[in-house]
Amino acid sequence: MSLRRALVLGSGGATGIAWELGVLAGLSRAGLSLDADLVVGTSAGALVAAWLTTSGAVPELDEAQRERAGRIRAAHVARLVAAQLHPSRRHAVAWLGGRATRAWTASAEAEWVERVAPGLSGLAWPSNLVIVATDATSGRPAFFSAGQPADLAAAVAASCALPGVFPAVRIDGRLHFDGGLRSPANLDVAAGADAVIAVAPFSGAVRANRRPVNQAAHLAKAGARVVLIEPSLAGKIALGPDLLAPEGTDRAFAAGVAAGTRQCAAAIAAWSAE
Repeated sequence: MSLRRALVLGSGGATGIAWELGVLAGLSRAGLSLDADLVVGTSAGALVAAWLTTSGAVPELDEAQRERAGRIRAAHVARLVAAQLHPSRRHAVAWLGGRATRAWTASAEAEWVERVAPGLSGLAWPSNLVIVATDATSGRPAFFSAGQPADLAAAVAASCALPGVFPAVRIDGRLHFDGGLRSPANLDVAAGADAVIAVAPFSGAVRANRRPVNQAAHLAKAGARVVLIEPSLAGKIALGPDLLAPEGTDRAFAAGVAAGTRQCAAAIAAWSAE
């Protein structure tokens, strides 16, 4: 079966979740069907992707969503930032993985999974969903899907687990954490799709080939119709400097709706072209 449409949802913390929900709401309200052959979720985008593919509808930013965003609040992300700036990504991930292994407990993992992904445990894995995480020992990406399923809540929590901040999650006997360590959005997972809509609240990466804008250009060069939606300057201000601050979710959601509305014509054209 050909891969016609791919929707990619990237990392971005609590305000990133709200902004992504706003973008999807803006696109949907403008008449875009979000039915996709492939939905790729990374970190915050993994949670949004799971909500979307299990419900079949775009979740609104209601009180339940605000509460969930608040549950992933962290005091700081200094260790993660330090790892991203480390000259050797392999050594940085090994360092983070070692810390995660030493700090891991079953009770901390269970509490984290319940905090970040309530209601997802035990649900059937959507056939079009891929969640990206990182193996904490090898540093290699892990792609969870219907072909390599894990418990949906565990996979989402693993992809959202900022190393050094939140607990890693054990899947198939191996610890996993944040999929954003590989790339903020992992657009390259959608290679081969005819049309790609990518929503990327966070676009920074030390290595150029991991940045959403460069991955989008690579897909376009290969023949895909790509619409990359990133925050404008006003959107970045709305997201704020602390992507894990839940008090900014309403502002971020409104900015996301505006971004989705602005991009709706391009997205509809890419999605509907033969």
